Amino acid sequence: MLTKQIARTKELNFIKKIKTALFLFIFINFIFHSHAIYCNDFNFTQSNKEILTYYLSIADFAQSFIEIPTSNVSGDSSTISSMYLAGRSAIYNNDNKKVGTCSASFLCMQNEDGIYTDISNFISVDNGLIVSWFTPTALVNLELDTIINSMVTECMVEASTKIGVNPYYGQTFSLIVSSDDGKIYFEFTRTGTIF
Repeated sequence: MLTKQIARTKELNFIKKIKTALFLFIFINFIFHSHAIYCNDFNFTQSNKEILTYYLSIADFAQSFIEIPTSNVSGDSSTISSMYLAGRSAIYNNDNKKVGTCSASFLCMQNEDGIYTDISNFISVDNGLIVSWFTPTALVNLELDTIINSMVTECMVEASTKIGVNPYYGQTFSLIVSSDDGKIYFEFTRTGTIF
C-alpha cells in the first residue's frame, strides 16, 4: 500500500513538473515574440526599419518667403543686422507626388562674431506624420540659398502632434536633412517602438 502511494506521489510530481515546464516554455516563448513585435530590438536591422523620404524644391520654397520686420530694441545693441524670414512649400515623395507641406522660419542675427540663425521647422505629411524641430546654425552670408540650405542637419524628432488619424503619433524618428541639386531632402528612419 505504501509503495503504491509513493509511486502515485512520484507520478503526480512528475505531471506537475511537466505542466510547469510546459507553462514556462509557452510563457518564455510569448515574452520573446512580444518583445520582437513591440520593442526596439537590438537585432532589428536597418533594412527592417521604416524609412520615409520626402523633398522640397529650394526655388519654390524661396519664392514663398515673407520677411517679418526686425529692429534693435536698445540703442547700444550688439546686433549689427537682423532678418526674420518664413517660407512654405509642398513636399514630394520618391514618386514625385505631392504629399504634404514643409514650413520654416529663419531668425538671422549678425553681431561682430558672425551670423547666427535659429530655424524652426515643421512638416505635415498626408499620411499623418507631423513633426517639428529646431536647427541653430551659423551662416557665411544672408543669401536666400544659403539661408535655406542651413536647414541641413541630423536630429531626433517625435511625432508629437495628432490631428485626426495618425499612425505615427508618439513615434520617434532619426531625421537627416540634406541638400542636393536644388532640393532639400528629409529622410525619416523610425527608431522607436512600432505599434
